[in-house]
Amino acid sequence: MKAKLRAYVNRKFLLYPKTHQIIELREELYSMMCDKYDDCQSKGLSAQESYKQALTFMEDYRTAIREVETGSALSALRRKLTALLAFTVIYFIVLTSVYLYVSMVTLGSFEKSWLIGVGGAFIYLVCLSASILSYAKMFGMRKLLRIALGCLFLSFIPLLFVFPSLLCAELLSKNVWPHSWLIVPVIVLIYFVTDLILFGKKTRRVYFSIELAAAGTLLTTIIYLFASYLYNLWNIAWIVYLIYSAIAALAFYISRVKKEKALNSHDN
Repeated sequence: MKAKLRAYVNRKFLLYPKTHQIIELREELYSMMCDKYDDCQSKGLSAQESYKQALTFMEDYRTAIREVETGSALSALRRKLTALLAFTVIYFIVLTSVYLYVSMVTLGSFEKSWLIGVGGAFIYLVCLSASILSYAKMFGMRKLLRIALGCLFLSFIPLLFVFPSLLCAELLSKNVWPHSWLIVPVIVLIYFVTDLILFGKKTRRVYFSIELAAAGTLLTTIIYLFASYLYNLWNIAWIVYLIYSAIAALAFYISRVKKEKALNSHDN
């Protein structure tokens, strides 16, 4: 029943940021509920009735939380959201001003100055994604953190792939699209590696294996494409896939052997 109490308390505090004050209050309430549960048990009440009695301590938890909100991350979150809104307004005012000045004064034309608006929007997208990541970190929600991390890396694609390609096409009259797209698998690979480092240990083994295999395949593809482009080895470079398959199979075999040995030693 105490595990059920813990789950109930954690569920009630799910949407609150994991600040020191909130965690302290959560643990205090949980401790009080456990004491109430033990007290009811000692009086001969059933486990279910003791559980119901223990839940009475949660009736005023919102009032208690409001008492610690002042100066906590909840108020900090509100300030951050307000600051983000102010930053958004100021950023696009400045961006519009720069766009108009360059178009009307410096270039005297709007023909190519639209790149300023596109680049500025892409930069803002990265800033917004980074802000979402910081908010997710404040709440300590693992799934939200992973989604925010994915959004951040996704925002790198237009900034590092689309915008530079547009610049080369419009300003230098060079078509780099057939080659510049290689930055996309590199960004995705870096995302996979970052996600594995930050969250791999707490990911279910099957998903961890799938993500690891995807990262390995992506790395092999990047090596194949770069080698083929730079040295024209299209007919030979595919061998890297065979090498990767052999290494992956060997790693899987070693992991399985170690797991079997660990199980056997545990049984003995």
